[in-house]
Amino acid sequence: MASMPAPVFPGVIAMPHRFFFRLLFALLAAACLSMPVCAANAESGKAAELLALHDWKTSVAIGNRYLVQESLVAVRAELARIGRDYQLGPAWKRGNPQWDEAEAAMLPPALAVVRQDWADLAWLSAPWTEMIDTSFKPGDIAPLIAHFRTDVGAKQAMLIAHSVAFHVSGALTMSGRFLQDYPGTAQVQKDLTYIWDDEDRSSRFSIAATENIEGQRFALSALGVRYQKTLMIKLTGIINARLYQVASRLPGEAVANARLADPAVAAFAAAKPR
Repeated sequence: MASMPAPVFPGVIAMPHRFFFRLLFALLAAACLSMPVCAANAESGKAAELLALHDWKTSVAIGNRYLVQESLVAVRAELARIGRDYQLGPAWKRGNPQWDEAEAAMLPPALAVVRQDWADLAWLSAPWTEMIDTSFKPGDIAPLIAHFRTDVGAKQAMLIAHSVAFHVSGALTMSGRFLQDYPGTAQVQKDLTYIWDDEDRSSRFSIAATENIEGQRFALSALGVRYQKTLMIKLTGIINARLYQVASRLPGEAVANARLADPAVAAFAAAKPR
């Protein structure tokens, strides 16, 4: 496969999120050694362990594509307002050097919000644990962990993550929130395409191979069916709700950082014919 282009979020889009959650689980386990209260929260620890066995990189990439778009929409709306307020005229638009300079200055703070509140997935631990605790019995979690640690189980964990990503993308598309070919999103769209295609290839396995019989048993079992349905419905809802929440903050970020456009606005106004 061709090498992946440089991501819009260095170290985030391509970050293996399962490693983050393995670290989180290790820290929780270490804390339990010195905190008696952890004995009552053993199931929450198992939920964190289960989360660490999944990699949500494709859902993250989909969210990055959407939130980069929304960051650009917010910044451009604020620049348009500045143009109206200062009567900069029709030449104040995307493609003008000063507009582009102002946009480049205002965009990084919005992308920092995306990285912090979405892309590193630190926010996912709490709603994941609540979802697992309310959707499964205490005795269900250990078999899930044991299965996803096998070779075929790891493939199925990847396939489930890919199915969740499909539903996340579908919700954004069907609701009209994805703006196709939106200017400025070409690179993050390319990143998403590489990640999507790579996971799609990697998650495939033969259902006819004898060594994969346990995968078939899991997929057809009551627990396996319930787990897949829970993630595709409830987790998709959790992820999309978070995306909409972060997106709703971006217009305010653009307004708060409008001063970063001042040098470019001043340069444009100075060069404007009297």
